[in-house]
Amino acid sequence: MTDINNEELMDVEDIFENDELVIMKATFVRNSETVIETAVGIKDSSGDIVRIITISSKVI
Repeated sequence: MTDINNEELMDVEDIFENDELVIMKATFVRNSETVIETAVGIKDSSGDIVRIITISSKVI
């Protein structure tokens, strides 16, 4: 995901989740534009997300 200083998170939806990762879709406003990002969150052995990798980003 991107720098949170210039954006307002509107919604986050988990598309898929297991013990190792979560695929999520986030909708937010960045610089007056609505953006949808799809990302993968990598989990550690405790189930906490330790890294987020953006797969796609689209301005709508």
